Amino acid sequence: MQKKKFVKDIKEGELVRELFLVAGKAQLTSNTGKAYLSVQLRDRTGTIEARVWDRAEEIGKRFQRDDVVEVSGSAISYQGRVQLKIHDVRLYEGPKELSDYLPASRKEVEQLWGLLRGYVEDVKDTDYKRLLSAVFLDPGAAEMAGCFRRAPGGKTMHHDYVGGLLEHTVSVVGVCRFLSSHYEGVNADLLMTGALLHDLGKVKELSYEGSFDYTDEGRLLGHIYIGAEFVDKVCNSLSGFSSEKAMLVKHMILSHHGELEYGSPKRPKTIEAVLLHFAENMDAKVTAFSDAIEDIPKGARWTDYQRMFERYLFSGKFFCGEHAKAPSEQGKE
Repeated sequence: MQKKKFVKDIKEGELVRELFLVAGKAQLTSNTGKAYLSVQLRDRTGTIEARVWDRAEEIGKRFQRDDVVEVSGSAISYQGRVQLKIHDVRLYEGPKELSDYLPASRKEVEQLWGLLRGYVEDVKDTDYKRLLSAVFLDPGAAEMAGCFRRAPGGKTMHHDYVGGLLEHTVSVVGVCRFLSSHYEGVNADLLMTGALLHDLGKVKELSYEGSFDYTDEGRLLGHIYIGAEFVDKVCNSLSGFSSEKAMLVKHMILSHHGELEYGSPKRPKTIEAVLLHFAENMDAKVTAFSDAIEDIPKGARWTDYQRMFERYLFSGKFFCGEHAKAPSEQGKE
């Protein structure tokens, strides 16, 4: 049986015949007025751009976004990146497992979930523990818990893989746990609660049964509002829950992006909200940085231009006898 050819292994000049998930599809027109298909194909190792230049209309009728298709084509170089020139596409009707086509956390989900459960158990404040248990651990929380374990942390920017939300949350809580012991005057239980709940709304902001995208609710409301609203409903359902504690937790959710221009309806106004903002921002940036470095071709020292950072990133690797020039573009240093 022929070994599967993953996206990350496709090299310029190769002929490719393989199964992929259709992550995007658009019919466009070239400068000469000829119709063509722009297609994004993915598997668990990444995404590759592809084009159908011949018989675009006919081939385009055979498949839709989120279909698994058998693609035959040739790998070419376009603007310094490998792209597929598609010769033919067939809808795949056989058995398929979406985990073969969607990227997933390299960490064990069960281990991450065990850490999250442990963090909930460590919270001493009765109200905060009741809130967290109602969201994650109680029998009525099974649907939320299942979604939270599967959801990505984002569509493209960071932790954009199955289990990414859980991985990001556990990491942020670990950082916040340290910060609560490092600085005086911090309410550790409040900080831990806010850290565990800050991105809860992403379970409904994003769709992840096929290729990752935003839901209607996600586009119209966003995960910050969705999460704060969900927590408000849970707090109201818990008998005798402190209205002040509910307000403090919701403030942390509403302010965790830090600034109005970054999507936060409010800016952090408590020490716990300030610490959460910097901890979650740091975790997102460090993970995105590490992922970008991992994508560098062997022997290279610089990443492609990174939209999150608005710059190229240096791998920190020096190679004896090599003097690779840093990329330079106006306004992108």
